Amino acid sequence: MQRFATASVLALMAAAGQVQAEVTPQQVWDDFEAYMTGFGYQVSAREVMEGDTLTIGDLTMVVPVPEEEATVTITMSEMTLADTGDGAVRISYPEQMPMTLTFSEGEETAAELVLDMTQSDFDMVVSGDPGDMLYTFSATSIGLKLAEIMAEGEQIPSDLFDVTFDMGPMEGTQHMLIEDGLRKITQDVTLGDLAYSLMFDDPESEDAGSMSGRFTGLASSGTTEIPEEADFADPTALFTAGLMMDVVMSHTGGENQFKVTERSGTTEGAFSSTGGELGVAMNADSLTYAISASGQTVAVSGPELPLPINAELGELGFSLTMPLSESDTPVPAAISVLLGEFAMSDMLWNIFDPQQALPRDPATVAINLEAEVTPKVNLLDPEAMEEIGRSGEMPGELHSLKLTDLVVDAAGGKIIGSGDFTFDNTDLETFDGLPRPKGEVNLDISGANGLIDKLIAMGLMQEQDAMGARMMLGMFTVPGAEPDTASSKIEINEQGHVLANGQRIK
Repeated sequence: MQRFATASVLALMAAAGQVQAEVTPQQVWDDFEAYMTGFGYQVSAREVMEGDTLTIGDLTMVVPVPEEEATVTITMSEMTLADTGDGAVRISYPEQMPMTLTFSEGEETAAELVLDMTQSDFDMVVSGDPGDMLYTFSATSIGLKLAEIMAEGEQIPSDLFDVTFDMGPMEGTQHMLIEDGLRKITQDVTLGDLAYSLMFDDPESEDAGSMSGRFTGLASSGTTEIPEEADFADPTALFTAGLMMDVVMSHTGGENQFKVTERSGTTEGAFSSTGGELGVAMNADSLTYAISASGQTVAVSGPELPLPINAELGELGFSLTMPLSESDTPVPAAISVLLGEFAMSDMLWNIFDPQQALPRDPATVAINLEAEVTPKVNLLDPEAMEEIGRSGEMPGELHSLKLTDLVVDAAGGKIIGSGDFTFDNTDLETFDGLPRPKGEVNLDISGANGLIDKLIAMGLMQEQDAMGARMMLGMFTVPGAEPDTASSKIEINEQGHVLANGQRIK
């Protein structure tokens, strides 16, 4: 009984909290205006309050571009914010709404674009309290079409261009919390499928082009924190004040087709993949960037290519972690590269291997490096970086380096390796200005001699070059238990001596 009563009390407290939490249309609009102003935008609009509905008309946002002494002006027609009667606000847009982008240089208009935005079954509800708002939204579809282009005072005929985007169905949430001088945004959105189409035709030449494609299963999630008093012209101050982001975007498949026509002829191609992901995490101290893709294919042909290109890549990966701020103690850094299961068409193979002497199995190259470094400069400080460039000093110290997941597997040869080194930054003489390393790298090699034999038979390697390669293998490796296998251990000791399989070579 006590357990049941406690649960009831907690439920009542939660319900009471939900009743007390409420926002008004004016508060939601004021927060949106403050949010955009925080990015440096100049926001103006016509506000009309009738009953429990706030209508925003002639919304204009001016975005300064200080580097170019220019501005971009965004104009939208209308949006409404209506009280739902339960402490929340519903935001509505017309099913079709034009949006104008004006690009100005000084007092002159350089170009103007008119975009037609469309939506079907769009629904957005804002709940919570001022300074702590939750946006919940969904739509069957959202579209964007470039309707007009004005350049240098002249309107470009609409049959010379086409830019169209359609996305949906979509749903998601966005939580905005203002706390400790930061606007903290947490977002989780599924965007459905994105279809796009682009076309241009230059009437003054033979140049024309088109591109179309689709991504399926688009999704995005992450957290961003933005200082309320943000100065986006000063990255150092911006990140010092607390700017951070940790965002992941993904898709479950994609395809793209393009065609470009020039005087020399038409180049066309197609790309596809079965999925991909992009992640970025960044704050004042570090940056992490990671991208991956699977099941990629490419097919390209054109007059400037000697023959059509057709290739596949089973898996692509790249990631980078690096420090950004100055530090007195070692911090982690890493880089990873993966090109997995690369295969190309027999037509490409036959250019250099018409007799099919080499195995045409898919190739893989992978490497992963992890390090401990001490950065001596803030990489976000332009003046500090310029000073490092002028002085020629190293921007930091390398303390350790670990090699894992080294794989080179192609054309019948294979190398697998790993290693681990530490570095003495007080000794810059033994290795000509570099910190003295201590550690070892271990390699397992297979198929090397067989590959050399095949390269000789194909005429891609001369006998004297092959002899040098075999001598190097003999110096730095020891035979393995299986035919055409070998291993190597390269070691650097505390004295700075370099040893190959126990034999000193330096």
